[in-house]
Amino acid sequence: MSVFKVEQLRALALMFLELNTQANNICVVFFGFYCLLIGYLIFRSAFLPRILGVLMAFAGLGWLTFLSPPLANYLSPYWRRSSASWDAAFWLSVVFFNSLPGRLGRQPVLERI
Repeated sequence: MSVFKVEQLRALALMFLELNTQANNICVVFFGFYCLLIGYLIFRSAFLPRILGVLMAFAGLGWLTFLSPPLANYLSPYWRRSSASWDAAFWLSVVFFNSLPGRLGRQPVLERI
């Protein structure tokens, strides 16, 4: 004694799965704009290397390919290999851990290796 039949429940489940995919693509596009703007700010910054800004902007352009899902499916094997976000995180962690021993009066990490 349910309100919906089995076929109707399956159709509703499929509709919500497709809606979830479209909503995820919209979120990824906003993240692409974020990466593009952060890349521009890093490029203009005097603190971070300009190449990180270029890589971050490149990653933002990769995320913006989700504006066209067929284009994103075609290009995804190429742009996923070069994620500027991981490069930026690695560089910032190296800078942080290299400056930390100086504050504590110890030798920097990269000079010990």
